[in-house]
Amino acid sequence: MIFALDIGTRKIAGLLVDMDEDGKMIVHDVVLREHEHRAMLDGQIHDVEKVAKAVKIVKEELENRNNVKLDKVAVALAGRFLKTYFGEATMNIADLGELTSDIITKIELEAVANTMENVEPNMYCVGYSVIRYELDGMWFKKLEGLRGDNVTIKVVATFLPSHVVEAMLSVLKKVNLTITHLTLEPIAAVNVTVPEDLRILNIALVDVGAGTSDIAISKDGTIVAYGMVPIAGDELTEAITKTFLLDFSTAEYVKRNLEKNEVLRVKNILDKEKEIRVSDVIKAIEPVVEMMTKKVAEEIIELNGEKPQVVMVVGGGAKVPTYTQFLAKHLGIDEEYVSLKMAKNLDFIDRTGQIIGSEFVTPLGIGYTALTKTGSVFEHVTVNEERIQLIGFKGSYTVWEVLAQAGKDIHSLLGKPGKSVVVEVNGEPVVIKGKMPKPAPVKVNGREATLRDVVKHADVIEVGEAADGEDANPMLYEIIKPIRLRSLESDEIIEYYPRVKVNGNDIIQNIPLNDGDVIKYESVKVKEIREFLAQDLIKIEYSVNGAYREFTAGEVKIFKDELELRDENSVELGEELKYALVLNYPKVKDLPEMEKISVVIKINGQPTVLTKEGVIVLVNDQLVSPEYEIRDGDKIKTQIPDEQGFIVADILKLFNFDIKKVKSYNLLKNGEKVGFTEPLESGDEIIFEFETIEDMEEVD
Repeated sequence: MIFALDIGTRKIAGLLVDMDEDGKMIVHDVVLREHEHRAMLDGQIHDVEKVAKAVKIVKEELENRNNVKLDKVAVALAGRFLKTYFGEATMNIADLGELTSDIITKIELEAVANTMENVEPNMYCVGYSVIRYELDGMWFKKLEGLRGDNVTIKVVATFLPSHVVEAMLSVLKKVNLTITHLTLEPIAAVNVTVPEDLRILNIALVDVGAGTSDIAISKDGTIVAYGMVPIAGDELTEAITKTFLLDFSTAEYVKRNLEKNEVLRVKNILDKEKEIRVSDVIKAIEPVVEMMTKKVAEEIIELNGEKPQVVMVVGGGAKVPTYTQFLAKHLGIDEEYVSLKMAKNLDFIDRTGQIIGSEFVTPLGIGYTALTKTGSVFEHVTVNEERIQLIGFKGSYTVWEVLAQAGKDIHSLLGKPGKSVVVEVNGEPVVIKGKMPKPAPVKVNGREATLRDVVKHADVIEVGEAADGEDANPMLYEIIKPIRLRSLESDEIIEYYPRVKVNGNDIIQNIPLNDGDVIKYESVKVKEIREFLAQDLIKIEYSVNGAYREFTAGEVKIFKDELELRDENSVELGEELKYALVLNYPKVKDLPEMEKISVVIKINGQPTVLTKEGVIVLVNDQLVSPEYEIRDGDKIKTQIPDEQGFIVADILKLFNFDIKKVKSYNLLKNGEKVGFTEPLESGDEIIFEFETIEDMEEVD
């Protein structure tokens, strides 16, 4: 059973229909509902909420009376802003065998797609009719079951602005209805009133609603054109309102009862009872009827190229007396060839007993086109084994658009990003974002695809669930970047982290961070890094006179590029420095125990200070010089010699000569000749003069 819904300018009609074994439509129930105020104008939805409210009432009444759940609906759109385009498509079918309805639909939709080359942006194709079927160059009324080489199909497609379609979708979404069939109102009306066998005649169908007068033209066995005039029944109602000072709803009552009474009793806007004669009303609206029919006649002739043989008029707006007479006049044809088509005269089964007047033709047509699957621009694809109709033909759809129309939740397709964490670092906010989600896995016809891939009619789509992104779970050292220290010897890198406080607490390890944590750190000096690296220097242990000692045998050199850094230099987090560990053993002469003694004397008239070690050193019981390099495990002893004074021989180290080459010398201490072992004391004056062998040779 199909729920057919006609959302008109003045009222909504909901029908429950199906088809018997002989292909005849059965109407099981019908509900009519007037709009509150003027929620629609000229066939277009202006107040989504009010229209949705009325649709909900119709839907629920049908559900309650028939004990059914309605979640799918067939609808039609009025022809306001209608544009039509022609297109055709050809396909080689030699290898396809008998033509099926799916193959034919595919070619029809390709023809519709070909009309879109000249269509302005933001337009939806909302319906089409086939103008001509050809098989191997020959015309056929139907193609199903036939075989051949090439099929050509020509169509006329109807387009409306996207906002018209989207308004309808918004209304239906609010009442939990999914469109399974969408067409244009004149297509629906012509399908039920002008059977294919009659389309050999040149017939103009005029559907006069409250806001628009929609037109369809048949000729040579098919529908050849669609059109629209934006003038209809509301123009008549407004004329009655102005002439007799009635509110709009009272004027509507008068208009609808012109054929039932000779005199109508109503209240005007001044709350005064008033009798209105039908003849006066007809006279008052006659200029408007003439204007309306004149414009409709002009549009028919424009679409048809000439006056038609027959005109069928449907819709509630055409029920006023004189409409068909004036239309015949302006078309220049006999009145007997222009008639109001009543729903009760159509070939269907009415179980309600209410489907009588011309206003029911379009609702019946919506149900009929849905049952026969004609006039709709729906393509279909399969999503996770469920067949999905695509609303508003565009020529191509992305997987994303298909899934959106199938009612998939956006989050289930894209997933949600993980939650972020915000911390404060030295007074500045830092945002650590959660991980991005993984979109739902998609396959089209068994092949890996994405949500942006384009699909076509009859494609099979498989879609899984998106994976939400993980929440941010930052660690301290993701925020506090290390200083990278690269060894010049091994090229290995050591990471150095500064001293950090988190929420006032000293932290020396990589801890998880929480939203709102406050992190503080101070700039890093080279001295800190040097002390850190010095831990890798060689440490030696030794003893001096039985006392244990430890010494770091070396130094750390730190470079930025080629520049050696000093201890007071600052280093930015994330920088890379180079370093070298230079081995350097301590010497005996550097020991604190190595006391020095000195005297001040004059040598050849110059004041001079003589200095020497005041102790002797034994390392591992062996006498060593002050230049000895101390090694791990050495046992050092120091002794004060018995004789600690200076002798004249101590001055010889101040002269640069080879004692073996001295030929003669003169040595005086305080003016007297002395030997080299003579003791020296502070204040002594020494004269030392000498002559070498080289000096004598130069004189010769």
